[in-house]
Amino acid sequence: MQYMDERWFERTKEIVFDVSEIYRFNASMQLSRKERELFLSNEIENPRISYNCEALNVVAVDVRVDALKQEIAASETESLVADFYYEKLDRQVERALLLQATASGDDAAFFASSKVVYGAPKKKYFAYVAARTLSLIETHQKHHPAAAKRLKKVLGKIDVSDLAVDVSMLPSPVKGGKPLQSLAQAIEILQAALDRFGVTGWTIVTREDQLTHFAVDPNGQVIKVPQEELFLSRNLTDVAMRGLAEHEVGVHVRRAFEATKQPLQLLQIGLDHYLKGEEGVASYVQQQLEGAKEFYGFERYLAASLAVGMDGEPRDFRAVFSLMTDYYALKHAELSIDIPPFKPAWDVCVRIFRGTSGTTPGTIYTKDIIYLEGNIGVWNLMSEKPHIFESLFLGKFNPLLTRHVKSLEMLGIIKEW
Repeated sequence: MQYMDERWFERTKEIVFDVSEIYRFNASMQLSRKERELFLSNEIENPRISYNCEALNVVAVDVRVDALKQEIAASETESLVADFYYEKLDRQVERALLLQATASGDDAAFFASSKVVYGAPKKKYFAYVAARTLSLIETHQKHHPAAAKRLKKVLGKIDVSDLAVDVSMLPSPVKGGKPLQSLAQAIEILQAALDRFGVTGWTIVTREDQLTHFAVDPNGQVIKVPQEELFLSRNLTDVAMRGLAEHEVGVHVRRAFEATKQPLQLLQIGLDHYLKGEEGVASYVQQQLEGAKEFYGFERYLAASLAVGMDGEPRDFRAVFSLMTDYYALKHAELSIDIPPFKPAWDVCVRIFRGTSGTTPGTIYTKDIIYLEGNIGVWNLMSEKPHIFESLFLGKFNPLLTRHVKSLEMLGIIKEW
């Protein structure tokens, strides 16, 4: 196949993976079990989050990007293709600045770069999240009256009279499902998904770390699964695992694989701002199999909104943790599950404050807001245009971004929209 961007793709891909902050955060972030214990026992105000600066070091990204952009400008590259590359490369400079801010301990600069790359919580989505949480409070405050009172004091002042989000479009949760007894069963489901979508060249490997989630590595073309003991701790059913397979293989892997058949190689690693749309599609197809009571990423959006101060009060790690502990106490009462609420509250705070010190109110890593926004966006899109479903899998673009869709139509890649 003759590619439109063959001269620029490999160097761009190298830059993109060089500045992949998730991998670098995982390699550099230092948050000890002792810090967690001291924090949970209220012996310290905030956990001490530190970073190995060597693992955050990225060499001359701005110089490499400028040189590549100059080459593209001097070439006879199709203008739409060139624009895709300019946008993608500019985002990598911002991601490098984000990593530099972490290394230097500049939380304000980190937050500024994060907003450029991923955006910030929006009023209309926060109003929806607040309304749903207030409903939870009203229903279950008798179980945890103090927690309900604290949360209501914060969220009760939010205007929720004109909501732009409708949860009724979600399918009802699928009941039942057989608990999986081994990691081998999960791998079998993942492999079946690879076979069903005709994906070749990808392998399934067991993670070497202690993380419990599944992950896709497009650079190495591998699907990472947790170690067996960690996997079994999740108590997944076959229904939930098939939903995960649809999410990870049916979207993340499939879009990368199908992109190899397109004349624009950049679709293999993602156009600029593709991730919101991709995660929206991934959660959408997962919910088709599992059903859902709530939009994907709800709790992360609540935590992020509380942190940045959508209610007028920016918060640090401790303040967000306290409110999220209250939220999970009520949520667990609704679900009738016996899990200490501080556990998920800790986990969600570690997620949104990674890259920062956790001590500067209002400064977070905003990536986690894209899940809810993307999920809602794709549900709305599919309710309006169900006929475009197969076009979502041509590669890694954002179907919620008109600029992407129109440009890909003009390039002849999207045939139906």
